[in-house]
Amino acid sequence: MQKKYKTAIYARLSRDDGDTSESNSITSQKALCEDYIAKHSDLELVETFTDDGFSGVSFERPGFERLEQAVRSGRIECIVCKDLSRFSRNYIDAGRYLERVFPSLGIRFIAVNDSYDTLTANPQMDSFILPFKNLINDSYCKDISVKIRSSLEIKRKNGEYVGNFEPYGYMKAPENSNVLVVDEYAAGVVSSIFAMFKDGKSPGLIAEVLNERGVLSPMEYKLSRGIKCRTPFKKGERAKWTYNAVKRVLTDEVYTGVLLQGKSSTPNYKDHRLKPRERMEWVRAANAVPALITPEDYYDVTSLLKRDMRSLADKEAVNVFSGFLYCADCGQPMVRTSVPAKNKTYLYYVCSGAKGKNGCRPHRIRVEEVENTVLHAVVEQINKVLDLERSVQMIKDDPGAEKRRFGYEAQIEKLREEIERCQNMKLRLYEDLTDGMISREEYREYRERYTAGIEDKNRAISSIEEEMDKSLAAEEQKWMERFVENRNIKSLSRRVLMSLVDKIFVYENHAVEIRFRYGDEFDRAKEFVESQEGC
Repeated sequence: MQKKYKTAIYARLSRDDGDTSESNSITSQKALCEDYIAKHSDLELVETFTDDGFSGVSFERPGFERLEQAVRSGRIECIVCKDLSRFSRNYIDAGRYLERVFPSLGIRFIAVNDSYDTLTANPQMDSFILPFKNLINDSYCKDISVKIRSSLEIKRKNGEYVGNFEPYGYMKAPENSNVLVVDEYAAGVVSSIFAMFKDGKSPGLIAEVLNERGVLSPMEYKLSRGIKCRTPFKKGERAKWTYNAVKRVLTDEVYTGVLLQGKSSTPNYKDHRLKPRERMEWVRAANAVPALITPEDYYDVTSLLKRDMRSLADKEAVNVFSGFLYCADCGQPMVRTSVPAKNKTYLYYVCSGAKGKNGCRPHRIRVEEVENTVLHAVVEQINKVLDLERSVQMIKDDPGAEKRRFGYEAQIEKLREEIERCQNMKLRLYEDLTDGMISREEYREYRERYTAGIEDKNRAISSIEEEMDKSLAAEEQKWMERFVENRNIKSLSRRVLMSLVDKIFVYENHAVEIRFRYGDEFDRAKEFVESQEGC
């Protein structure tokens, strides 16, 4: 009596392996295998197992794992696939199953399109042909992987977004999933987060405000839009805004219009575990998405986040000088403290390093004294920049400035003509030597003279170009705008300090030193004005 094999169909599809043709669809595979089983009376279809969207380079597939359990439990005695590539594209693992695992379990394996059946196979022929076919399938998968990686890398370099989930504040364009457009609601939340931080609220306090207002956290907002996602940061039934969630927004450079992609990748086409890449390997594309904040604001915020900022006791906001005020003697932050005396409370800044035996000497300064001193210095610096800005504008409006620039270009052009003449003379020297017109000593002397002349003229060109660059740099003095827009200040705020001040140092004798931002730019502009006034 003919044996009846309890048979299972296995079908697999994955676009990662280049399975894009209609004939490779799950439905087509099942139909092909069912037709084959119907024509063979010794096969009885028991169950169908499928893996839709799983690569063939690994056997970690839910459908195949269920099939293997059915095989080991004795429910299945025969497996039918469309071809060997549907079963696996991993040369080593495919060989292990077909040559060792299935024979040891007494499993019959059939690959319809490859005309392979372990029941009727020729061991001598298959010992060569079967591994060769598996190797071809493996190589094909490797080739597809390389092409996909190259394609993704090109897209990243072109500023196209290739991630699964878009950054908070953006959404994928309906007509092109590789283009990010502004999500007006989330973008408004991002802008308010930056505004609150600039006004003095800490990331923790910003999170509290957002939760009180009922603003959905990034993950909950994705879920509300029907996007299926998971996060390790969720605690409880609903993910809330936290200190770290706010900080991630404040430190994400994408909001300046820069896309940073390729931060992690899989080692190869067989290992799908994501591993971080070195920062130098990240793909950076500027102006790839609409900016929600300016690069200057991003720099201000991220720089301040690296500093020690301590909140007031009532937690309404951080101190106006928090992250700016430092002891000039030990470099530690100055912290605000209150000292009660009779019926009054006096506020001081004290050095946080004045603790322990080896600490800084204890010294303090009144809050009002620091505020008045810094305000006066800031107003004075603003006036200096305003005067400088007016001088630069006068130079730009002076018709003679344009003539001087053309003069620079004319000098450079003349020097380049001289260099070309020297190079031509240098080339003719060898002909003069071979023709006997000059001696070998004269040849060496003239060649050294022309070479030195060319080097001198190149140095002169570099000097003129540097001078011209200084002149041209004066046309772009955007940093001055920060001082100009604060010209009417009457009091200090966090925004003013973030915009204009780098650090403030307090000495033991109550002297206050202020290090303003854009100091190098100020000096260069001043030097340019002085050089032009002498022309």
